[in-house]
Amino acid sequence: MKKLSTTFILFLFAYICFTQTWSPEEEIIGNTFYDVQTTRSMQNRIYLYEDETIGAVFNFGFNWPSYPDLAVGYNYYNGNFWGPYPTQSITSGTAKNPSYTKFGENGEIVVSEGENGLYINYRMTKGQGDWEEVIFQGPAGFEKLFSPQIVTTGTYNEVIHLLALRKDESIQFEDDYQDNTGQVLYSRSADYGTTWDILHHEFDFNEDYFGFSELSLVWAEPKNNTLAFMVGDYYTDLILLKSTDGGDNWQKTIVWEHPIAYFEHNVTLLDTFWANTGSQSLSFDFDSKVHLTFSLTCIFSDTIDWTDNYDWWADGIVYWNEDRPAYSNNPNALCPYWNCTNSELEEDYSLIGWSYWGLNFTWATPYWNIYPSLGISTMPTVVIYDNSHINIVWSSITETYDNGTANYRHLWTRSSFDGGDTWGDFNDLTSDLIHIFDECVFPVYSANHNIEYAHLIYQSDNEPGLYIDNGGPMPSENYIRYMKIENDNPNFILIDFYAYQDTIHEGESVQFWNNTTGFPSPITYHWYFEGGTPQTSSSLHPYITYFTQGVYDVKLIASNDLITDSVIMEDLITVLPETKIKKTNEQEKINIYPNPSTGKFVIKLPYLIETEIKVFDLKGEMLFQQMISLNNEVIEIDLSGHAKGVYYLKINSDKISTTKKVLIK
Repeated sequence: MKKLSTTFILFLFAYICFTQTWSPEEEIIGNTFYDVQTTRSMQNRIYLYEDETIGAVFNFGFNWPSYPDLAVGYNYYNGNFWGPYPTQSITSGTAKNPSYTKFGENGEIVVSEGENGLYINYRMTKGQGDWEEVIFQGPAGFEKLFSPQIVTTGTYNEVIHLLALRKDESIQFEDDYQDNTGQVLYSRSADYGTTWDILHHEFDFNEDYFGFSELSLVWAEPKNNTLAFMVGDYYTDLILLKSTDGGDNWQKTIVWEHPIAYFEHNVTLLDTFWANTGSQSLSFDFDSKVHLTFSLTCIFSDTIDWTDNYDWWADGIVYWNEDRPAYSNNPNALCPYWNCTNSELEEDYSLIGWSYWGLNFTWATPYWNIYPSLGISTMPTVVIYDNSHINIVWSSITETYDNGTANYRHLWTRSSFDGGDTWGDFNDLTSDLIHIFDECVFPVYSANHNIEYAHLIYQSDNEPGLYIDNGGPMPSENYIRYMKIENDNPNFILIDFYAYQDTIHEGESVQFWNNTTGFPSPITYHWYFEGGTPQTSSSLHPYITYFTQGVYDVKLIASNDLITDSVIMEDLITVLPETKIKKTNEQEKINIYPNPSTGKFVIKLPYLIETEIKVFDLKGEMLFQQMISLNNEVIEIDLSGHAKGVYYLKINSDKISTTKKVLIK
């Protein structure tokens, strides 16, 4: 270890104080001598539940160099404290590369890579009880799958979406590193994994490459029924796949096009090009728009010597969203340097991260600090607080911190408060004194978070770089750390509202539903209804009548103690002339809207009278019963906890007895 002088220590302390803006809360939740958490992208390894509990998984093993005990470690935060370091795998056999998420009403699920297929381990109560286990194999001839990724959707998180790679053994490569590639398979179960309505669907990308590298694919946490994942590295295009119908159909976007068809290390001899490393992350905002980030490398394809096949000093973290154009196949399209010809990156707009040089300093050699996701700065992870507030964390070789042989990596972060158009200051999350001699790598955010904090896990040890068979640092104890990061801009308001009906006749009414969120609370509301009666309201979900034909705007102003924001929805309500058809019975005057819906219905009665409402499913089982009081002509019914399909409303009073059909879509 390098011996530090008193002067240098004082200098280091001053540097730390200068760069550090806050010290996140941290806790060690596990340990391992096996130090590779991923070879490209970090899977979803941590999840924050609504009740503030947290689950986390990681690779761990202790018997080097072959690690016959390689396993999946798991720890759980019960809202007060984390459990002890795990000492055994949640799987029945050797496993690695776990992906973790919620499952069922209160459960959890993990998929990992085993010797003869994928392990799927789950339990219906998170944090307690025995794990159930299923072996999930690939199609005939490709039973062994790798690089699994899992997310869930549905009312009860019962719909499983599973990605994995399957290897085509007929393709042989000169380069061992490229040999671990495969094709992307997608499987889906709508009934907790009992059956699979989509099994081993292979995406036909129809592009010019052999396959995708291990762990070069990663999910976004789903947004309702919208899914997205990205896949690719320096062998292939960088591809975004998005589905707005729960996985039935997929739209492909090539975010970056590879400049060389069928690129192969040690074979292809062409010009140098800048590329995505395969280390990437993506997330949805509130409007289901995808935001993503990836790291950069520079490939020298004009040689066949692996050690000279890439630029050790290549550096850069890129941000992109769906509103932006894709990057072309020009070899310099992803060049991060200001003097690059044909670069399509713009500093502090799309190029948002790099190794931060706050002082004049010469690095020690980076050789022992290169990871499979090549680059000085790599392993980015993104979290979306709201549509305007984005935060990205990455691992970067950091000046000043070194052991005399190589510099340590620290975790760096930047935020955007305007939806990604501009980016704020660089901050070293690991600048605390406890991390002076720590290598901080493999960060991954929980896509789920609360208003005040984001939640992240990462790995640290006291030697830069990875253990490798032919040299470098020997294996040492690595720690899996949990980090709770305070929102650096927690004050926000996001206005969101809709009308249950947008087209009515004169004299009819509309209820408006307010989904606005914000912090701090409480939030006050001021509505303005052009052409409506009343014209203003401070209610949460106002009920407005329109007496005059026309097309009208609706405006909502939302305020808390710190922020005021407003949204105008132009021409939202269309009022048609009064209908000439006279309704002759009370049944025709009952209005149910929206129908179909996602489960929330409003019933508007034509009278003020005590009324009984019952809801039945197709089997005749009663799901809901309520007696409506004399002064309530608008009833809200929430069936969003029930499956899609047809249901029946039975309405009984002294005036009427009728049954209406509603549809949950």
